[in-house]
Amino acid sequence: MVHGVNENYRAGRDEDHEVFPCTWYAVGWGKEIKTKPVKKRLLGRDVVLFRDAQGELRALHAYCPHRGADLSLGRCDGGLLQCPYHAWGFNGLGECVEIPAHPDRAIPGFAHTRSYPVSEQIGLIWLYPKTYEELEMMEPAPLSLYPVLQEPSYSLAPYDAVWKAHLTRVVESVLDVAHVPIVHNKTIGKKSTVEIKIDFEAHGDEIRIRNGGGILDYRFPQQWLLTPLKQEGSQFINYVTFTPIDKEVTAIYGLAGRNFATKVPGLNTIFSKYSSKVLKEDQAIVESQHPGPIPDSLRLEAHVQADGPQIRFRQRWYQFLTSEEPRVFIHEATGG
Repeated sequence: MVHGVNENYRAGRDEDHEVFPCTWYAVGWGKEIKTKPVKKRLLGRDVVLFRDAQGELRALHAYCPHRGADLSLGRCDGGLLQCPYHAWGFNGLGECVEIPAHPDRAIPGFAHTRSYPVSEQIGLIWLYPKTYEELEMMEPAPLSLYPVLQEPSYSLAPYDAVWKAHLTRVVESVLDVAHVPIVHNKTIGKKSTVEIKIDFEAHGDEIRIRNGGGILDYRFPQQWLLTPLKQEGSQFINYVTFTPIDKEVTAIYGLAGRNFATKVPGLNTIFSKYSSKVLKEDQAIVESQHPGPIPDSLRLEAHVQADGPQIRFRQRWYQFLTSEEPRVFIHEATGG
């Protein structure tokens, strides 16, 4: 065990591997949602996304309350989402406002479906994993993003991936500085040395690592940003956010940003492909880790000084598990 690690935690429970922080998660790119509905999955819940008559994003439970048809197979008409089976029409709040088979009858309450908070920021679609009904019609706390991502002087090149790995293992992969010269020896780790002296600090929800000429900033539970130490001149940044699709399936959405050569044709495509290549170098290794989620106890895996940021992440994760922080259970969400 690393010197100074305090591990006063309760014993692990089976359900610890099925619970996740209840916060905003990215589920796709805004450009994906045009005139047709699209289905996405978050924390075991299937959600259908569509745009209303004003072009605003809406998110509903993915299956019709009538006969369970997949609403993403339907169509959008006049701001309503129409079921592909019997053309029941739903507005953005999940209210059924049309039943073509009985146009003159009152629509019963059981015909309505559930709606979710959804937001579109920095080109990404962000979904909150509790319905408005579960939230008692209250809006969740707003999503907080790194300010640099909204700077108009930056061009952001998107990339994404889906890994068959638990959220905790995926997050740790971006906090692990020691693996960079080994796993990424042909890309970002080409000039890195294997021997390192870890330099980081952790306060509350934030872990900040100084590595070479960059700063790695992680914000619990789902955001990470790489920025240069030098804050003037040409700047390159890299942003990643992590989304638990299921218990051991995690989506990764990234933005490679720069404030130089922002109008050069094709440069975004180059940055997107390179970032995807770097991400791919980690995938098979992270997917191979056993057990899938991080262990219930620090003592169940060996640690050295270079693992300091991961240890602090684990302490924060264990704190979440043992606190009253908002949470979502995968097994509660599965199937609806």
